[in-house]
Amino acid sequence: MAETKEIPDINKGSCQSPSKFGSKQWYRARAAIYIFLLMAAAPFCFILTTFGWLFARKAKDHQCLEASLRRTVLISGVAHTKGLHIAKTLAKAGHCVILADAEDFWCSAARWSCFISKFYTVPNLNSQDGDEAYINGMINIAETEKIDWYIPVSHTKTALPDTIIKQRLAKSSPHIKCLVFDDPKLTAILDDKLLFLEECRKLNLCVPYFKQVDSVAEVCEMAKKGLFLNSYYFLKPLLPYSVDRLNFTRIPSKTEEFEKYIASYASKLNSDNPYLVHQFIKGKEFAANAIVVNGHLQAFHVCPCSPMQIDYDVVKHPEIKKWVEEFCKAKKITGCICFDFLEDDDSGEVYCIECNPRLHSSVVSYHMSSNLERAIRGAMEVQFQLPAALEPPPSSTHAYWLYNEIAKLGLFQQGLGEFIHTLWSGKEAVFDASDPWPFFVLNHLQMPVMLLRVLVSGKRWNIPNYCLGQLR
Repeated sequence: MAETKEIPDINKGSCQSPSKFGSKQWYRARAAIYIFLLMAAAPFCFILTTFGWLFARKAKDHQCLEASLRRTVLISGVAHTKGLHIAKTLAKAGHCVILADAEDFWCSAARWSCFISKFYTVPNLNSQDGDEAYINGMINIAETEKIDWYIPVSHTKTALPDTIIKQRLAKSSPHIKCLVFDDPKLTAILDDKLLFLEECRKLNLCVPYFKQVDSVAEVCEMAKKGLFLNSYYFLKPLLPYSVDRLNFTRIPSKTEEFEKYIASYASKLNSDNPYLVHQFIKGKEFAANAIVVNGHLQAFHVCPCSPMQIDYDVVKHPEIKKWVEEFCKAKKITGCICFDFLEDDDSGEVYCIECNPRLHSSVVSYHMSSNLERAIRGAMEVQFQLPAALEPPPSSTHAYWLYNEIAKLGLFQQGLGEFIHTLWSGKEAVFDASDPWPFFVLNHLQMPVMLLRVLVSGKRWNIPNYCLGQLR
């Protein structure tokens, strides 16, 4: 897909294919190594965190709003750094912030923040009661705590249930404002790669060529018609977290090469695991992140990205902003939304390749600025709606996660000079001198808990993603 400099897989060079070692045992062994390293580093991190807490606890920077502007806010999806970031942005402004997340994330670093009033857990989406237990749990918290705003910083699977929560709260507690999409059907379209691209086509917005295929035979038929002779196409999985998510191998046009290529998909390309035949655009990849109300952008920014994003910068890109404005206005979007784009190296034209109906982790580039609180307020209450989106400046400090950078250094994927430059010129996305404990807990409780689960289950995983607070 993109020809940008990719952030390397921090396991590359440290492991071989699991098929060489036995799958479950291999993932368990890797988990054990990571747990050992994190536990070994914990005492040093604890000492540094304690010193930071003692030194800065009298220097908490509250940008308190006047009493009439303060709200009680329920935020979900706080296992991710973006959830912690939104929660602390609002709390530092003077709002009362309550957190809730699925039981799997009871260990979320955010619950140890001194800016948080309460932390709740609700049943997992994959529990016996399905989505209903999660939905009812969130609604009960919202009504018990008499909240004013509900802001879900959605997990991958919670976008649709969060929309249903908004609909039910509108009936039972109409005073509660929700920063969520209005219609579950719209959420489902945005969350589906194929339906989203089809919607863009209807709106005459620029997207690459695509076609869903449910069998190897369909791809073979396209090859017979000569589709792959002069153009670059690849097979893109529609299911999230597929092993082929980062596989952009060109579909060959020569018969022998094509037959060898397509044979590798014989056992996995089917109606239960469909793919897209997708046009390859050679160019730079970007992510666009927006907070929107009734189609009007309140917060917006663009960042360069790569398939495995673990740090962030801000750039200006007027063409991408125009595309996002047109889409959001046409669909009358309300909620948090992000898009992936490719900018063609030859024509300079931008193509949208994907949408996610949730906030992008690059929101950390606001660094808890009061502008972000103002944008959220504009999205929540009509009298505060902004005429133009607030954006972090391109000069915003580079955001990184320290333990990701240490892993890249240890695996020789960056030099010592680059590592020192990142630490000197950038800002750790979680560490906050006025609230240091979430940094310690993320690295030495939340992530070890995730790794312990893999140690028990032997479940497949690729990297510990400190940005998301999960294994990927």
